[in-house]
Amino acid sequence: MPNVVTDSNPITLADFEGLTSDKPVRQLIHTIRDYNGFFDQAVIQRGNDGFGDRGKVVTSYPEGQVRAFNEGWDAERVTGADVRYAAAMVRSRSEVDKSLLDTRKANERAAFRLRTDEGFMRGLSRSVLKKVLYGDSNLESRDPNGILNIVTLQNEAFADRIIDAKGTTENKQTDILLINWDPASTYLFYPENGSNAGLSVENMGEQYAFDANGKRFRAEITEFAWDIGVAMYDPQRVVRIANIDSTKLTKKNTTGPDLLDLMIDALERLPDEQQGRVAFYMNDNTRSFLARQILNKDNVLLSQDEVAGRKCMTFRGVPIHRLGTDIMPNTGKILKGEER
Repeated sequence: MPNVVTDSNPITLADFEGLTSDKPVRQLIHTIRDYNGFFDQAVIQRGNDGFGDRGKVVTSYPEGQVRAFNEGWDAERVTGADVRYAAAMVRSRSEVDKSLLDTRKANERAAFRLRTDEGFMRGLSRSVLKKVLYGDSNLESRDPNGILNIVTLQNEAFADRIIDAKGTTENKQTDILLINWDPASTYLFYPENGSNAGLSVENMGEQYAFDANGKRFRAEITEFAWDIGVAMYDPQRVVRIANIDSTKLTKKNTTGPDLLDLMIDALERLPDEQQGRVAFYMNDNTRSFLARQILNKDNVLLSQDEVAGRKCMTFRGVPIHRLGTDIMPNTGKILKGEER
């Protein structure tokens, strides 16, 4: 069963950052949040099955039965398919040349090492997000089940959660995701026996490292780890806008996909009982065209609101998080009954 949400039970990276007493982990979380807004809304909680998370993908809800006096009714239950989602182990290792570090004043070395390490922290964040979106545990056991490999035409439970933007240029397609993160059914998870959202930072001290030619040098080593997976049990909490032809996007919206119309369609497909952690995700190229298309329309509910402590573009009150094209590229295949 999912964790019970309490004041002392964190469910977002912002919560973990505020509650953890591990300073290196807190710095790692802060860097990840600054670098990538994807994790501002996403619920993160402990898995329930070792290194994975097990539950039931909902396919139908009980609808009740009409009865008469002196007449009974049958028990009902939510129905669906049992599924186990896998987590991934993502690792990174920073090696700072000891001689280079010693060129700094003693009181400046920690700051210098942190600046170097922050690049690895950002890289770890980018790697994890690619796994969260595109991981395919059916092809490679080291991957988690990625969102874009869960919400597919082949997955019967999620097939009708896809809006076709009707792109036709092969290998030039991209997506927009709308997710209603929910601790009961739609969340990221870390291993059952883990902590700190599955994140860890370990100072390995001074060791021998190896250069590109296999020669040794003395270095200060820091290792970073994130064990993370995606669990999606309620198809009603996600909408995927697929087949957005990146070559047909125009700022005046005279041709090509109408991004606002597609986003309104997606929002209308969410249930009314939204849990308050709803967000759009798209790459920077798509959001740039969205912003310019909006300039040519009247009375569009676009604004800048505060989300998780920072300003973010919102549409009808829903945050629009921008991902890099290195994470959500413009080079996807046309989604037509085949796996990406």
